[in-house]
Amino acid sequence: MRTATAATAIGRGQAPCHASALARTLASPPQRGHADVSLREKSRTVRMRMRMRRLVVKARASAEEKIDPTTGLPISDSDVVKKATVEINGTTWSYRYTVGESKKPTVVLLHGALSSSYSYRRVIDLLGRAGYDVVVPDWPGHGDSGVPAAGKFAFKADDYVHGLSAFLYKVIGKEKKFVLATQGFILGQYGMLYALRNADLIEKLVIFNTPLEAKTPLPGILQKVKGSEGGLFGFNNPFAKSDQGPLESVEAANYMQGGSPYFLDRDDAETYQDPFYDQAKRDAAQSMMKNVNYEELLKTLDEGFQRWRVESLVAFGTSDYYVDWETAIEWLDDKRTCMKFYTFADKMGHTVQDDYPERVAELLQNFCEGNDIQKKSSLKRTGDFTE
Repeated sequence: MRTATAATAIGRGQAPCHASALARTLASPPQRGHADVSLREKSRTVRMRMRMRRLVVKARASAEEKIDPTTGLPISDSDVVKKATVEINGTTWSYRYTVGESKKPTVVLLHGALSSSYSYRRVIDLLGRAGYDVVVPDWPGHGDSGVPAAGKFAFKADDYVHGLSAFLYKVIGKEKKFVLATQGFILGQYGMLYALRNADLIEKLVIFNTPLEAKTPLPGILQKVKGSEGGLFGFNNPFAKSDQGPLESVEAANYMQGGSPYFLDRDDAETYQDPFYDQAKRDAAQSMMKNVNYEELLKTLDEGFQRWRVESLVAFGTSDYYVDWETAIEWLDDKRTCMKFYTFADKMGHTVQDDYPERVAELLQNFCEGNDIQKKSSLKRTGDFTE
């Protein structure tokens, strides 16, 4: 969840700092400037102090509320989203899911590099409550999924696409069509590659803030994981050494923060960072980045989608610090009219599903149901911009 500034973010079991200040104020005796304070002033003071007490109680109750680690929601509100695992070619795939109504399409949501299904937690809950079957896996080496055994997985595009195919076959079924939504660098692009190879299974496609043009460089943190130092204008440096040893850190939380105009709160940052305290997952991230030919991947997607005929929506948050939304318009220039473009009116960054899950869920629901998609007035979020 994107929160207010670091000064107002709350930790586990702690009341917000402004609540503590209010509590100290209430504990102090009122300061009297004159002995003959009017009854009206006394009444106003009493009302103000009662209002402040209510704020303190409310803040403390909110801070002490138990949060479900699967959904990121209060325990009482998180009964819709479930979590499970399945073995695919010796690798454990973890996924979040909901069980909806049979008359509505299944929705599959895919995250990008260094992220996890946790980024969709609130979108899953909202779609589940609207009656949709939703399936959201953690890619291998990400989130709660396992790391593939050496020799069984080469960490190349084909391995990820084949793994996803096997996962969906086992979880959804061989012949069932579904709506696919994908987002982010590398793994989000592998989701698009899966769609190209399995167009007969895709009922509709949604592409959220995924790099589509070669002019979009890899973010610095991904370049670091890949083992290439940043070059001119952020592009890879061809003279950089790429034979580094095992990574001592993968800055997943900073990566998730860096593409958005909002701060991540501490618990969410820890959730994204936690998998990469494991050396095996750092190695997996490094292998993923070392084995991707980014420019070739973009070329393959560009050429493949020139022949794409499935109804699709390319939807971008326009405050993405990693991917310029105008590059998506350029990419769509030579694509078929089945692919529509949409920009969110709200100030949304790279991980739109984390910035404004309500808007993302609403858009997905309207697109799935064939409703007209209209922009809503922007939701203003005060005090939590990083810029």
